[in-house]
Amino acid sequence: MKTTKPTRRERQAELLRKEILKAALEVFKEYGYEKATTKKIAEKAEVSEGTLYNYFENKRDILLNLFYIIRDITTDNITKFPNYAGDIKKLLTASMAFQFNKNTSLSILTLLLHEADRDPFVQKLFLDQIERIRNSRIDLFKQLEKAGKIRKVNTTTLALLINIMTIGYISMVESGDKELAKMPVKKLAGEITDILVNGLTVNKKREGSVLFDEEILKN
Repeated sequence: MKTTKPTRRERQAELLRKEILKAALEVFKEYGYEKATTKKIAEKAEVSEGTLYNYFENKRDILLNLFYIIRDITTDNITKFPNYAGDIKKLLTASMAFQFNKNTSLSILTLLLHEADRDPFVQKLFLDQIERIRNSRIDLFKQLEKAGKIRKVNTTTLALLINIMTIGYISMVESGDKELAKMPVKKLAGEITDILVNGLTVNKKREGSVLFDEEILKN
């Protein structure tokens, strides 16, 4: 199907919309969501408050639109990584590095986590996104398992683990963890991947889909 090329006015409108969103993120980071106002966002974007309302209903609408952007980027990202399917280490490292490297996404997700406690709609939106990302990862891991790239595991648990690490990373970065701040993202992702792929023990025994220590299980 032939797509219609955007007009000059439409292109300019989209650029302005992006400028407002960029300004909003800076204002949210500087003042926090509660103290941020549409007036401050408009001033940062160098537009009138009336112009801002031509694009967004209110401050909440701006936050949700920021979220929609990272939602689409994240989901698209997961679907692209099968290109690394020949090397599970490269796939996991690239995937985690991508998530850890998105400082903009971290800021938006932190704001959403905060607002989710106050706003049932935002809470549902956030939880739906977590589920959407988890299901995308489950599908990817099932493909890798079917292709013989990874052993048979509980793909839901594996996807949950990746989600937990990502959210934990967000929390630690936003809390100002100095050790984490010093570590290069690719190095961190690579070392986590090494632990996931190779495990911790020198001698491992496998039974079914679980790695376990028989002595520990007896206690």
